[in-house]
Amino acid sequence: MAVQSFPGIKPSSRVWTPGSKPQSTYRSQGGYEVRIQHGSLSLGAQLSLGFQNLLEAVGKQITDHYAIAQGSFETFAVPVEMFAGMTTYDYITATGTTWRYNRPPSVTYVAPGIQSISVELVAVPV
Repeated sequence: MAVQSFPGIKPSSRVWTPGSKPQSTYRSQGGYEVRIQHGSLSLGAQLSLGFQNLLEAVGKQITDHYAIAQGSFETFAVPVEMFAGMTTYDYITATGTTWRYNRPPSVTYVAPGIQSISVELVAVPV
């Protein structure tokens, strides 16, 4: 069951790692190799987002969302604002992909009331 979308806060930095299609490789004693693809969807794409110098109330939207998603249990949509400027990678927002947390958000307190947050998400095909 998907929960509400990830907060629409524009990230300061973004690292996207494409997934790969599941496959098995078989090697014969003679050195020949056969690969079998087990599906048409790529799995394991990752999106690392950095949010620098947020007001604490804005950063709380991210940590609250993590709690609502029950950590890495529930999946959710990621708004297109997260991909702004990535026109060559339009296919990562394709229909049929949801996301989940790969690990808990990391919060750094920069100054009173100001924080920076790092989030790591992993794509989950639907």
